[in-house]
Amino acid sequence: MDPEDNDDDLKQPMMPLGDLGTIAIAAIFLLGFLYLMFGPNPFEAMVKSAKSQPPPASNEVTITLPQKH
Repeated sequence: MDPEDNDDDLKQPMMPLGDLGTIAIAAIFLLGFLYLMFGPNPFEAMVKSAKSQPPPASNEVTITLPQKH
């Protein structure tokens, strides 16, 4: 038999390291995307404080004038 004849080996061939690296980078980007989409909002405190503060007082007065017919 030829020593390079390995058709009957039980061991599966190993995936190339470049493919494993590409899959790892894709998984990292996927996890980062999911975290940014569904994770905590970093601006939540600013939005809550802006909504809870009353609008600044204004010295302007609105006057409605009657319409002439």
